[in-house]
Amino acid sequence: MKKNIKKFVICTALSTMFLVNNVYGYEKQNVTINIDNMLQPVKSNVINKDGYTLVAFRDLFEMLDADVDWNDVKKTITAKKGDKVLVINLNSNKVTLNDKYIDMPVSPEIIDGTTYVPLRAVCEAFGMNVKWDSEKQKITIYTGSEYIFLNDIYLEQNGKTLSQEEAVKMAQSKNSNIKNLNDAIEYTKKVSLNLNDQIVGQNYYDPMIEPILRNINSLDAQVQDKDINQKIIEDTIELSVISSVANIKTTKLNIAVLERTIETNQKNIEALELKYKYGMVSENELQQAKDAQKTNKLNLEALKNSLNTQQKTLNNILGEDNDVNVDTLLVDSFNAIDEIDVDSYITRSKEGDISIQLLKKNLKRAEDLREHYSHTSSEEDKIKADNDIKVAQRKLEDAKVDMENKIRSSYDNLLKMRDTDKSLKLELNKAIDNYNAVVANYVSGNATLNQVEQAELGILNIEKQIEQNKINYSVALYNFDKPYLSGVGFGSSSDMQ
Repeated sequence: MKKNIKKFVICTALSTMFLVNNVYGYEKQNVTINIDNMLQPVKSNVINKDGYTLVAFRDLFEMLDADVDWNDVKKTITAKKGDKVLVINLNSNKVTLNDKYIDMPVSPEIIDGTTYVPLRAVCEAFGMNVKWDSEKQKITIYTGSEYIFLNDIYLEQNGKTLSQEEAVKMAQSKNSNIKNLNDAIEYTKKVSLNLNDQIVGQNYYDPMIEPILRNINSLDAQVQDKDINQKIIEDTIELSVISSVANIKTTKLNIAVLERTIETNQKNIEALELKYKYGMVSENELQQAKDAQKTNKLNLEALKNSLNTQQKTLNNILGEDNDVNVDTLLVDSFNAIDEIDVDSYITRSKEGDISIQLLKKNLKRAEDLREHYSHTSSEEDKIKADNDIKVAQRKLEDAKVDMENKIRSSYDNLLKMRDTDKSLKLELNKAIDNYNAVVANYVSGNATLNQVEQAELGILNIEKQIEQNKINYSVALYNFDKPYLSGVGFGSSSDMQ
C-alpha cells in the first residue's frame, strides 16, 4: 500500500485530535483509522451519519492508494485500484463497481465544500475487510496486501516476461546436455548392434568374447538408463532457472530498498548541512552521514553490476539474447513443512529416488555378470565380478546414508526458515508500533520528518528480509522435493559407479 510521506507535511492533526461537536447536523467522530495496522493521519473531519462513518473522499482514496478522478459536470467520483473501478454519484446511494450497481447504506455528503463518502462501503467494494473497535474507537482496514511499503517499489519489470513453466521448457529445449544425451544414446545403440553382430553364432561362455560382452552390457545399460538420466538433466535445468530467477529477484529487491534508503538519507544530509551551518550539529556527525551515503552508493553500483551478470546467466540458460523476466512460483506460506513426515520421506527416497534407482541397477548388473562368470573357467573374471558387486553394494549403502543426512539437513534448514519468518513478522509488528509512535510525535511537533522516514525504512527493511527468506525457502523446498539433484551428475549409468 502506497504511503506518501508528503501528506505528513501538510497534515495538521490526527483523527485522535478531533473534538466531538456538530457540523451541519452531522457528528464529528473522535476515532483513529488504521490501515494494515498503520496509523493514518486524516486531514479533514471524520463524520458520523446515521451510524455510518464518512471520510473525505480524497483522504480515503489516498490512504487506500487508489487513483481518483472528479467529474464536476456529472458530479461523480471515479476511483481505480487494481482491476476494480468504483464510480460514486453524489446524488445517489447507488454506485457502480466495474459497471455493476451496488447500494451504499448512506449517500455521500458535501460539507463545507468537502465531499464525504462512507468508509466501510468503499473499502468493502475494493475487497478490503473493515473492523470497528468500539472500546478503542478505532477503525482498522485490512487491504489484503502482504507488505506495507515494499509493494510500492517491488518489483518493476521491463521487456519479455515468461511464466516459470514457459521458461523451463524453453531452457530444456535449447540445452545441449539433453541433445548430447540423445545423440549419445543413438550412437550407443548402433555400437551395441555392431558388437552383437560380431558374436553371432559364437559360444556365449567363450572367454575370448568376454570383453565384447562387457562392452555390450555397458552400452545396453546406458540405453536403459536414458530416461532417468534425461530426467536428472531436465530437473537440473529447471532448478538452474528457478535459482537464477531467485538471485535476480533478490538483487532487484536489494537495489530497490537501497535506492529508497539513499533517497531518504540524502534528505537527512541536506538537513544536517543546514544544521551544521548554524552550529546545531558537529562536522563529525555530518561527515559520518556523508560517508555512510558514499558506502551505500558504492554498494548500489555493485548490486547493479551483479544484476547485469545474473541477467546474462539467465539469458544463457534460456538461450535468449535479450533480457527476459520470469514469473517464479513462490511459496505463499510455510505450511508445507508441517505436512512433511520426514522419516517416511527418507524411507521412500532410499528406495525410490532416481539416484538410488541407478545404483540399484548397477548392483543388479554386477550380480548378473557374476552369475555369467560362474559358468566360465577364469578365476580372475570371477574375482573381479565379486569385487564389482562389493563396490556396487557399498556405493548403494553409502548413497542411502548420505541421502538421509542431506534430507535431514535440508529439512532442518526449512524449519529454520519457517522460524525466521515468524521472528521477522514479530519484528515487523514492533517496527509498525515504532512507526505509529513516531508519526504521532511528528504530528504533535515532537519528532522530525526524517525520523518518520527512518521509521518507514525500518519497516521496509524488515519486509525485504521477509521476502528474501520466502524466496530462499521456495528454492530450498524445490531442492528438498528432489533429493537426487544434490551431488548427482548426469550421463551414462557408468558415471554412477
